[in-house]
Amino acid sequence: MKLNAPLLKSTMVAALGGLLFGFDTAVISGTTSSLTASYHLSPGLLGATVASALWGTIVGALLAGVLENDTVVATACA
Repeated sequence: MKLNAPLLKSTMVAALGGLLFGFDTAVISGTTSSLTASYHLSPGLLGATVASALWGTIVGALLAGVLENDTVVATACA
């Protein structure tokens, strides 16, 4: 299989996305002790908090792509 420019760009974007999602996960997991101490969270509430933060990163990434595509189309048509 020959590497062409679109394939290489797609691979780089996917790799960067995975790196950033991993970074988000590491930041979220690093704050769990502070969250527990500050808000007196039970293990169940801490789990719900971390899960909602992770779901927020997923939804945010999905919406960013949709919003970016609409912005590019609107800008190109103007």
